[in-house]
Amino acid sequence: MPGPAGGGKAGMSLLTAGNRPTAIMTGADVAALGVWRAARELGLRVPEDVSLVGYNNTAIADLATVQLTSVDQAGHNMGATAARLLIERVEGRRDHAVQTTMTPRLVVRGSTSAPSSV
Repeated sequence: MPGPAGGGKAGMSLLTAGNRPTAIMTGADVAALGVWRAARELGLRVPEDVSLVGYNNTAIADLATVQLTSVDQAGHNMGATAARLLIERVEGRRDHAVQTTMTPRLVVRGSTSAPSSV
């Protein structure tokens, strides 16, 4: 279930479990916002009670009220490379597959901290 609703449902499940995690990483920033909402509904604070990391480093991750730590997957570079390779293929300048690698980077913001002593 992608999105904030799925993130909220998963967040409730994780955060009400007997052995609550000190950190959660989601597959998308928008899902992380759902987990954040679940934490707030349970009276938990981000990052004091649970650290939260998203994935994609979308514009919502850097909003002043959010400041979500997120993995930047180099989406702009991936799109530019895909467009260039497609144009080369369409124009007949490339007739074979190409493999490329891009390195994601962690963008640390206010939703993560060291776990408190347990």
